Amino acid sequence: MWTSPSTQELIEGIIVSLNNDVLPDLRSDKAQTAVVMIQVLLQCIAQKTPLEQQAMAAEHNAMTAALRDIGDLAGGAAGAASERLRQRAKTLGGRPDMPAMPSYAEIWAAHLELSKALTATLEDIDELLRAGPNPAAEAALTRLRAHLGPRTAQELATYVVGAGMVGRG
Repeated sequence: MWTSPSTQELIEGIIVSLNNDVLPDLRSDKAQTAVVMIQVLLQCIAQKTPLEQQAMAAEHNAMTAALRDIGDLAGGAAGAASERLRQRAKTLGGRPDMPAMPSYAEIWAAHLELSKALTATLEDIDELLRAGPNPAAEAALTRLRAHLGPRTAQELATYVVGAGMVGRG
């Protein structure tokens, strides 16, 4: 039967080859450390690849919701930063949810745009807070933190490598 190896199988093959064919011949601690670090990076890729599109679609939908909520929380506050928050909520926050399995190019472009929008949103909220007490901006910051906390935790968890990976047992 003719089959094609999966991405994970290809990466696992590289990790095994580095472990069996390269590491035993390396005499320098520095070179051995470099190969182990390469194995760690390959394992991170293998863990992230199967779910990347689904995670980005879910995150896209969470970012649009966050932008909508922040626009609502900004309410009728005056100033250019508040107007930018409302405009972002209307344009980017008004996007429809992504389907469960979008094309990689589509979700990558949308995810990148929304990630940049969240950075700009944080800067605008900061501007509002530096201008003085602003309950609406504080509520908006709390909402943004509610999105960024789990997002950061998920990204960190994606790159954790099991203890047995390097020595393969």
